[in-house]
Amino acid sequence: MISQLIKEHEAYRTSGINLVASENRVISSALNALSSDLAGRYGDKWYGGSKFAAQIFEEVENLAKKVFNSKYAFVTPLSGNICDLAVLFSFTSCQGKIAAVPKEEGGYPLGYKKFERKLIPLPVRKTEIIVDEAIDVINKEKPEVTMLGSSVILFPHPVKELENAKRYGTMVYDASHVLGLVAGGRFQQPLKEGADVMIGSTHKTFPGPQGGIVLTNSEEKAEMLKKMLQFDFDEGIGLVDNPHAHRIAAIGIVLEEMLSHGREYAGQIVKNARELALSLHELGIPVKFSEKGFTMSHQILLDFEPSEAKKFCGKMEEQGIFIDISGRIGVAEATHIGMKEQEMREVAHLMADAYHGKDVWKGIKKLARRFYDAWK
Repeated sequence: MISQLIKEHEAYRTSGINLVASENRVISSALNALSSDLAGRYGDKWYGGSKFAAQIFEEVENLAKKVFNSKYAFVTPLSGNICDLAVLFSFTSCQGKIAAVPKEEGGYPLGYKKFERKLIPLPVRKTEIIVDEAIDVINKEKPEVTMLGSSVILFPHPVKELENAKRYGTMVYDASHVLGLVAGGRFQQPLKEGADVMIGSTHKTFPGPQGGIVLTNSEEKAEMLKKMLQFDFDEGIGLVDNPHAHRIAAIGIVLEEMLSHGREYAGQIVKNARELALSLHELGIPVKFSEKGFTMSHQILLDFEPSEAKKFCGKMEEQGIFIDISGRIGVAEATHIGMKEQEMREVAHLMADAYHGKDVWKGIKKLARRFYDAWK
């Protein structure tokens, strides 16, 4: 039963165009790693037979350092959420303050109260942090951590402008959505611009399996994070015990791909996002921020009220176009399977036709099969 459902899922997803901003397609060589013998193994010296798994761990860390130009890298987190918790427990105390974008403005909806921490909302207007007001908030509240990150990220965060936050604590950049763009050098470079730590999930613009990564150039910060993210027999395990060797191997394969093709891939993502946004705008589907060129990332944001955005999402899925209910659209997967500006214009026309009630399912399926059948 489950095997059949998996087959049906795969057929369904590859028969349509995936524009979900928080997803990507994992390359076949990385999928092979996920289903390899590593899936049931450990990679620690405590266990006999782990020498090659241990070598994989070391090599993947080295690849991460190279791709992101960092001195320290942790690839053990099982998710982006674990990265957030590592930051929380490494750099804040009980009842400590964390300045971050609130969930109502597109921030990550972490349950700060559940972990006895206090969220200090950073002021946001039109998805962007308001620098002057944020500086006032930081100076007044003196948070132990200032977290720059958002689920809706069309333009770079003001890392340099908010560097004074480091006077009071640690500045962390959550690159979950734009990690692949950072890797390809086509977005901002948070560590170079002044962030103490960069975290991220590994399955969005970075086209890997679901997981997390933490990077820093600070030996002090790395030592603090290590207690949460690496096996610690003496003081006790933190947030990670078995980091899943097959997942780390798959991330390593994607890191190798990013070293060879990351810049081209990231650049095409931004071109495709802008082209899709412009085409939708010209076809009468309202897209936000036309006055700013729509976007500098993989995302575009439709100018719909929440109820209308949810309805639009359902209407698109009926025709084989997958987005989310917030009106947020992403082109990372479409780009990864080979689509370029011409296809973005074609997708925009199909979306506009579907929006106006036309049946475009056959056209969507034909376009999807052309790329998924040729892609590896």
